[in-house]
Amino acid sequence: MTLFDQLNKEYLELHKAKEESFWAHKMGLKDYQEGSFEAREIELRGWMANPQYLQPIRKELTSKTLSPEQRIGLEGWLHFFQVNVIEDPKVQALQAELIQCEGQLGQKRAALELGYKAPGTGAFVPSSYGALSLMLATSPDEALRKAAWEGMRAIGPHVLKSGFIEVIRRRNELAHALGYEDYYDYKVQLTEGFSKAKLFTILDELEEHTRAACQASVDHAAAKSGEQVRDPWSFGYLTSGNIKIKMDPYFSFTSALSRWGESFAGMGITYSDAQLQLDLVNRPAKYENGFMHGPYPAWVEGGEFRPARINFTANAIPGAIGSGLDALTTLFHEGGHAAHFSNIRMPAPCFSQEFAPTSVAFAETQSMLLESIVYDADWLDRYARNAAGEPMPLELIEEVLVNEYQFRAKMLRSILCVSYCEKAIYELPADQLSAERVMELVSTIEQRLHCMPASPRPVLSVPHLLSGESSAYYHGYVLAEMAVYQTREYFFNKYGAITDNPKIGPELREAYWKSGNAKGFLNFIEDLTGQPFSAQPTIKLVN
Repeated sequence: MTLFDQLNKEYLELHKAKEESFWAHKMGLKDYQEGSFEAREIELRGWMANPQYLQPIRKELTSKTLSPEQRIGLEGWLHFFQVNVIEDPKVQALQAELIQCEGQLGQKRAALELGYKAPGTGAFVPSSYGALSLMLATSPDEALRKAAWEGMRAIGPHVLKSGFIEVIRRRNELAHALGYEDYYDYKVQLTEGFSKAKLFTILDELEEHTRAACQASVDHAAAKSGEQVRDPWSFGYLTSGNIKIKMDPYFSFTSALSRWGESFAGMGITYSDAQLQLDLVNRPAKYENGFMHGPYPAWVEGGEFRPARINFTANAIPGAIGSGLDALTTLFHEGGHAAHFSNIRMPAPCFSQEFAPTSVAFAETQSMLLESIVYDADWLDRYARNAAGEPMPLELIEEVLVNEYQFRAKMLRSILCVSYCEKAIYELPADQLSAERVMELVSTIEQRLHCMPASPRPVLSVPHLLSGESSAYYHGYVLAEMAVYQTREYFFNKYGAITDNPKIGPELREAYWKSGNAKGFLNFIEDLTGQPFSAQPTIKLVN
């Protein structure tokens, strides 16, 4: 067996075992054995971090007998190991300990009985995260909304006393041992290929140019709906809850799958014979956030395409107001990830897995681009139908769009808020790292970024912060949002429309998807749009 074939085989076996265990763990499947995910993760990370293959790959690349596919594949593996290798055995041990700590934190977080105190009686009512979010967005009862928000906010103190502080400490210890400023700097350089300083130069510009628009939108909402709109448990309902209730009849849960399929087909998007496994409905013991992972990456082996196997999940609550729209946007978002990763055609699986050196920002660009279409006027006019088959009235479509654009800066800053909070947490000196200091820091940043007393979605309730693979990750959504606006501007200028335009899918496949992680985020955006990546389309839009 050649070195190239050996790398492909070993990686696929380890990756598949880890991903199948990850799915069983996150979906709360009965046959999952406690601790098996962490064990598989340590095995895979150990293989990725081991320097044993670097020198043999470099030596093999000097051979003049390699086929073009083998050369490209080995160059991909060289990049993969250069990004992931940890040569010091002590640091490898640190990483294994960190994975165990994260696993223990995840177990304690899952053990938290989530819910709210019933207004009036104070009785505890068990509830899921998704149900609390829907209650917050759609309940006309302010006391119930406040109870739901407080139920979500209770996650922060729980995780801080359940090991999150120790996880933060160990993450920074790992980053310092590898020569990085802190864990956030390590993760940015690992996934995006540039420094934390460069990232926040981009984000600071965006924060500065969205501040006035965000404050104006909150002030306008308060003048229209009363000062209570500034309460974090009332902002969403008073600004868009009524619109979501009006939209609900046009977004049944049962129609979500067919609309996703028809719409993607209309844009010429296919899944290249991938096998998709979907878990869409909320239930106890299931992970609270939608995600997509690929147990088997798409790749080309000896000229023959190997289709992907992909899992993705949502947490819809059939029958609840807003659940149909939530299910649909999740299908477009996670289905967008799946379209991306099932259409990669490179000669090694290292190009098509969703971890470093794959750019977080670029991966999220695909999902957020396709999710954005659900709020396009022509998509709503064509696809949003009630049970009688009647289209959404144009007056309601206009109301939806005006509301979306009015709070575009606020929405963007809500994503920025998570990034600024994580950055500040990892920059805390070790002697200041305490639950009280973290809560104080997060509260200050929430107020500044949201232009309100607190965040409608408490930052410490965001599950990404706890998981090793998604921690120090949220900036990817911000960069992706900017790339989405730039990509949409390009498509509208070129074609005039995205909805049901059969040219969109093939162009995305050729320019964005086919090459996997062979290029960096900034290169991909410029190669498609013909313009360097820029905050200007975003700044123009939100203002």
